Amino acid sequence: MKRIVTLLLVMASLSSFAQSKSFSTLKQKLNGAEDAVSFSIGGFVLRTALWLSDEDDDFGVIKSVRIFHVPMDALRERELKVSGFRKLLKNDAFEEMASASEDGNYITVYMQEHGKKNNLYFMLVESDDELTAIEIKGYLDPKKLLEEKSHERLTSL
Repeated sequence: MKRIVTLLLVMASLSSFAQSKSFSTLKQKLNGAEDAVSFSIGGFVLRTALWLSDEDDDFGVIKSVRIFHVPMDALRERELKVSGFRKLLKNDAFEEMASASEDGNYITVYMQEHGKKNNLYFMLVESDDELTAIEIKGYLDPKKLLEEKSHERLTSL
């Protein structure tokens, strides 16, 4: 029985390390909001989808993806601001890597480094009407992402 309890405690601590406090806090604060959508993809399903794709670019190793999408009205109803969430990301050891804006849409990419091929990437996509938070666990090779072929493919999406 002690072995099972010890194993469960170790697994719980490892899984909490693999997730950012920022993502969990955002979901907790907006839990039950109308039209909020949350899902995650990981492990076998993600690797199979990547393996079955026809793309030959290898951007790195993606272990899991979590997505949370919520209308901006839900933030306003709870008197929350995106700027406050950005502060939370910085307090959670995320560093801003890149940002872009076009036609009122803002995208910011953050990274929390955990060592070899085990980083957390956080993408915040913001418009006047909605906010989408995307958390990626794994490793994205910046050299591959900057290659012309990869850039052309990403911008055509």
